[in-house]
Amino acid sequence: MTKQMEIEQEEFDETLENVQLTVSGFYVNENPEKYQDIAKMVDEIEIKLAELQETARMYNQREFLVGKE
Repeated sequence: MTKQMEIEQEEFDETLENVQLTVSGFYVNENPEKYQDIAKMVDEIEIKLAELQETARMYNQREFLVGKE
């Protein structure tokens, strides 16, 4: 079970890194005509961040249960 947890957490880290890269690239979106596209992207990232937060809680609970920190 712990091996599967580690694999899932590696995937989690990759997803989090991708979100970070997306957010850090927002400053290049200077075209005001694309505000609707940017707003949609922000909404999608907000949803993804909420999912990642919930996943992080689950991983923390699992680690606590198996005595891994």
